[in-house]
Amino acid sequence: MNIPYTYWPAKEGGFIGYWNDYPDYLTEGDTLDELQYMLRDLRNGINVMVSEGEIPSAVPCCSGVMEFA
Repeated sequence: MNIPYTYWPAKEGGFIGYWNDYPDYLTEGDTLDELQYMLRDLRNGINVMVSEGEIPSAVPCCSGVMEFA
C-alpha cells in the first residue's frame, strides 16, 4: 500500500514531513531515511489514536472552494 506524504528541508538542517491525510501531525529527521522511519512511527501512533477514538479518521466529510481577491 502506498500512502503519500509531503516533506521539505528544514532551515536548521534535516527534513520535516507529514502524511497527506493527516497534515496536522508533523515529524522530522536528520536524513530522508530517518524522516521515513519517523513517518512510519508517526503513522503507527496515528492508527492507534484513530482506533481508540482520540482523533477522527481522515475521511473527508465536506469540501468547498474559496475565492480570494
